[in-house]
Amino acid sequence: MTTTTTQGKSRQNAAARRKTATQSTPASQDRSEQIAVAAYFKAQARGFAPGQELDDWLEAESELS
Repeated sequence: MTTTTTQGKSRQNAAARRKTATQSTPASQDRSEQIAVAAYFKAQARGFAPGQELDDWLEAESELS
C-alpha cells in the first residue's frame, strides 16, 4: 500500500509541475516574441545586412531586461 501512496504523491507532484510549467510558458513566449520584434526592427534599421542577427537579438534582449 505504501507504493500506491508514493505513486499517488508522485503523480500529484508531476501534475503540479506540469501546471506550473504551463503557467510560465505564455510569459516566456510573450517575452521571446517581444525580443523577436525588437530584433527585427533593429535588423530593418540596418538594412537587413546579414551576419548581425545574433547581435540584434542580444541587444534587443538587453534592452527589454
